[in-house]
Amino acid sequence: MTNNTIVVVDSDFHILADDHEALAMLAPAHRAGKLKIAGVTVVTGNTWTHVSGEHARYALENLALGDSVPVHLGATQPLLHRQKDFVHRSRIYGAAFGGAWGRSTLLRDDIVSVKVPAPGPDSYHAANFIADLATMSDTPITILAIGPLTNIALALRLRSNIVENIERVITMGGAFHVPGNVTPSAEFNWWFDAEAAAIVLESGLAIDVIPLDATDSLTFDIDHYREWARIYGDHPFFTSFHQQKFEHIFKDNPDFKLPVWDAIAAACLLDPGLVTQEETLWVTVDYSQGPSYGRVVAYGDAEEFNLPRPERPKARVVLSVDGSRFWQLYETAIFGASVGAAR
Repeated sequence: MTNNTIVVVDSDFHILADDHEALAMLAPAHRAGKLKIAGVTVVTGNTWTHVSGEHARYALENLALGDSVPVHLGATQPLLHRQKDFVHRSRIYGAAFGGAWGRSTLLRDDIVSVKVPAPGPDSYHAANFIADLATMSDTPITILAIGPLTNIALALRLRSNIVENIERVITMGGAFHVPGNVTPSAEFNWWFDAEAAAIVLESGLAIDVIPLDATDSLTFDIDHYREWARIYGDHPFFTSFHQQKFEHIFKDNPDFKLPVWDAIAAACLLDPGLVTQEETLWVTVDYSQGPSYGRVVAYGDAEEFNLPRPERPKARVVLSVDGSRFWQLYETAIFGASVGAAR
C-alpha cells in the first residue's frame, strides 16, 4: 500500500458485522492520507442493498468519514441466483445461512438499538461508480471486495477495459482446503452470486483471495472480549460494536467463537506482510446448478488436469496470516486512532 492508494470498499454492509470492522480499520489510514477511500459501494448479501446503504452511511458518520466518503447503492439481487432457488436447494442439499434470504441470530436488525438514518437520494449505481472511477482515475484503483461480487461483475460488463486501471481486487471469498460456511462446498460471498464471482475471477484482474482457510483460524472469543473490555471499555467502537454484539452472546455461551472474516481482508490491504502462507493458483467457481454451486475450482498446473493454460494471471490465495500481528494491527487501527473516545 502506498500513500496514493485509492480504495473502493464493495460490501454487503452491516454495522454489527465484520465489514464494519474492516471499514473501521481503514478509516485511520484514510484520515491520515495514507490511502483514500473513494467510496463505499453496497450489494445485497448479508442483508439487502438498501439496508447496507443505510448502515454504511451510519458507520461512516460515526467514523468521522461522512463528509469525505460517498455511499453508492448497487445490485439488489445476484445475476442469476434466486431466493426461491436457495429455498429449494437448501431443502435438498442443506444450507447453513442465507444472508438477506434467511435469518441470522448475529445479524438480525432488532438487536441494533441505534437509529440508522434513511438513505439520501442516489441514482449513481455502484457498478457505474466503479466503472467511471477506474476509467477516470490517474492512479490504478484497489477494490476491497468483502461481499458478493455482483457490483464488480456488472462494472466489468459495462466496461471490460477497466481491468487495465484496477491495480488489484482483494476479495474475501472462497474455501480451498476447508469446508464452506453456507454449504459443505461453498463460502457465502462467492456462493451468493457464483456467476458474478466467475466473471470477476476470470476477468484478468490481479486478485488477492482471502478465503475461509485464512479467516477461520483467527477467531474472536471471550478472552479477547474481556481483555478489550478492560483496556478499551470506554472506547465508542467497543461499546457500540463489540459490547452490543457480543455481551449477550458470551453471557449465554462463554465458548462462543467467531471469525473476523472481512477484517482480515482489510488487514492484508494495510499490511501485506501479515501473510505467512500463500499459493498462486488459477481460480474460478462452479456455477452449475446443484450441490457444488459456488464451490472453488482452483489449480496451479493446467497440464496436470489436461486443461489449456488460462490466459489470465493466477490469483494470490492467502492461506494463513500472522495472528499476533493481525490483532496488533486491529487494535492499533480501531482503538489507537480514537474518534471521540475518552481514552
